Amino acid sequence: MNAWVYRARTIDGQIREGILQAFNEAEAARQLVKQKMIPEFVRPAPKEGGVTGNLSFRRSAKPMSMVFFARQFATLVDAAVPLVQSIEILQELTDDKVLKKALNQVAVDVQSGMTLAAAMKEHPNVFSDIFVSMVQAGEQGGMLDTILARLATYLEKAQEIVGKVKTAMVYPVIILVVALLSAGVMLTFVVPTFQTMFESSGLTLPYPTQVLINISEFVQSKWYILLGIIFGGAFLVRNLNKTPAGREFFDRLLLRIPVLGDLLHKTAIARFSQSMASLLAAGSNLIDALQASAATTNNVVIEKTLLSTRAAIEAGEGISKPLSETKIVPNLVSRMVDVGETTGRLDDMFEKVAIFYEGEVDQAVTRLMKAMEPALICVVGVILGGMVVALYLPIFEAMTSVDF
Repeated sequence: MNAWVYRARTIDGQIREGILQAFNEAEAARQLVKQKMIPEFVRPAPKEGGVTGNLSFRRSAKPMSMVFFARQFATLVDAAVPLVQSIEILQELTDDKVLKKALNQVAVDVQSGMTLAAAMKEHPNVFSDIFVSMVQAGEQGGMLDTILARLATYLEKAQEIVGKVKTAMVYPVIILVVALLSAGVMLTFVVPTFQTMFESSGLTLPYPTQVLINISEFVQSKWYILLGIIFGGAFLVRNLNKTPAGREFFDRLLLRIPVLGDLLHKTAIARFSQSMASLLAAGSNLIDALQASAATTNNVVIEKTLLSTRAAIEAGEGISKPLSETKIVPNLVSRMVDVGETTGRLDDMFEKVAIFYEGEVDQAVTRLMKAMEPALICVVGVILGGMVVALYLPIFEAMTSVDF
């Protein structure tokens, strides 16, 4: 889905501006019409910066802030506190500046007659699609407090899954950073000392030693070029990742990495299943639930594959058969979903799938850590051990050439 900036006029003549999520301009316009607004313009939102009056476009609220917000909101609604007053109370309680400003605008919009879901939808970087969809279902079903409590539980589980993936990546990153820093210290301080000793002794340097000395001289004299390459490469990758084609390329590449790709795949399935379970239990229809849940996978390749089943579902095939025809969704998932459709308990079955894959994520994290340890030892050994061997190689050759 893409972000669209709009300007529209309400029935009573008020002007409203904001951002909404839609697949194309026509769908964005239809969303405005459904909210009883007449669009004046709808255009793609810029990649950077923001729109006046819509701070959420600049950056997102903290995940845990959203968990606390949903949990506290459910308590206030259950206590029969008026909606606008509840939002104002939560605005005072939160320390998250992005969420605080968004809630201020939400309170104004709700007081002016907008539904809570519609008001939240204007802040897509604060309130995700699944957040808005569940709130909308709660408003329509008259059980907003129950839905908000369920939403808080979903956000906690989603954050727990993300935390496991991040934890798995911390160890290898730290080891690689330490290895690179150690290599930098050796090239800057240790190698020049050996170089001076070799020059004074007149030893003939082997090829590996000469290469190491050349690298050391380059790092010392042309370090700014090296930094330029590093930061330039990072800048290029970052900007390519912002384009649809670039994002799809990197997401596809990540899925093909041994062990890590398996972890990311299972994480996406767990998040998708948990989202589907929450939305279906809240009363959302299958198409809306699929659309919102696909976006939670955080992988364009998986999201597109899941959304490709939409046409078949709209044609009346259900969801299990289209899912079974994709290469992204495991057979176990499609079979369990088929059972859920047959028994009429699709939300419960998606919940069971989510629980199963949360356990799979734990095992994938363990496998990743076990695979990383020998791999990192090899990398560090090649980098640092290779440098040490190259430095001492001339000395060893000189010693073997001496006749005792």
